[in-house]
Amino acid sequence: MTRASGERRALLIVDDERETLKALRRELRRDYDVLIAESAEQGHAILRERTIPVVLSDQRMPGTTGTEFCARLRAEFPETVRLLMTAYADTSAAIQAINEGGVYRFISKPWDPPALAGVVSDAFAQHERISSCQRLLSSLKTSAEALHLENQQLAEVTQRTHELMGVAAHDLRNPIAAIQWFSTMQLAGAGVGPEDTRRYALKIQDNAEFALQLLEDLLDITTLEHGNGGLRLQEADLRGILSAAVSLNEHGAGRKGIAVHVDVPADLPLVCCDVARIEQVLSNLLSNAFKFSHPGTTVTVRARRLGQAIEVMIEDQGLGIRPDEISGLFRKFRRTSTRSTGGEKSTGLGLSICKNLVERHGGAIRVESELGRGTRVFFTLPMKAGRACDPERPAV
Repeated sequence: MTRASGERRALLIVDDERETLKALRRELRRDYDVLIAESAEQGHAILRERTIPVVLSDQRMPGTTGTEFCARLRAEFPETVRLLMTAYADTSAAIQAINEGGVYRFISKPWDPPALAGVVSDAFAQHERISSCQRLLSSLKTSAEALHLENQQLAEVTQRTHELMGVAAHDLRNPIAAIQWFSTMQLAGAGVGPEDTRRYALKIQDNAEFALQLLEDLLDITTLEHGNGGLRLQEADLRGILSAAVSLNEHGAGRKGIAVHVDVPADLPLVCCDVARIEQVLSNLLSNAFKFSHPGTTVTVRARRLGQAIEVMIEDQGLGIRPDEISGLFRKFRRTSTRSTGGEKSTGLGLSICKNLVERHGGAIRVESELGRGTRVFFTLPMKAGRACDPERPAV
């Protein structure tokens, strides 16, 4: 349920020590509607009476430990985000509870006020994400069922969507698990030095960036395949688009010392295209070229007139692709046996998106590659050729 404007968010604190309850309440009551309980039983009774987004429980309580209480809440109130407050001696139990999914995070005693406020704030943000996902899933399920009754052909679309989501969920599991593990190590604190903390933070950042890219690609391919990605065509100078795409991706080349050579004639005719979408195509292709190239090599970008179209080629001196794998390159989540030279990850959706966008422009895309000697990707765009570009033209 969406929180009404101005409504204070409810936070339940469970601890058998009254002074601790009072201190925590003073710390948090400015931002939250703080409810308190002196036992797990009292806390459970409160949860049965009203919706509580976040529960903060002490680990050491008579009769029921905090981890046991949180495990019970997980079964009965799965959307409630559970936090555990624990002394250093109980850290291992808290980490185990996090790994098992019973606890979102833990807070050490004695607590640091800013750290406490940050963890509680993160917990409410996590609850909102969970609630949003539940609302989205519920909405999608209802819509899918209604459409299925109207048209049995939707069964095929639904099956493809399930397969896509299943593969995406599989690919998301690894980065999310890594983020959880490294963040847990940081929260544990024991035996973690400054270098470890920086290394863990970089790992969390890398995995979060990959997960975000996968989600963005997934949303993009879903939008395009359902015909909702309209093109905004305009007359454009391809030289400027190429220059912008190369500049946007120069950091990828710079990390490996890869040179980028651009060969575009000055008299290249104008094209009709959606500039943002063609920049997206070029960015994907350049990123792939850098990903599978050896350090110190060269990536070449060429453009030429080819009949009534302009052909763009991106060539690398990288690892190349096996001949039997080229035909499947543009399928969703299709990855080759070739591995990136710097450990970069791939969502498996970039080339599928490129193919969709190029064909919507009335062009074509293809790949030539020789194992061990590099890859060339070609795509075409229609020239303006004296005709006006319709900026409101719908997607093909």
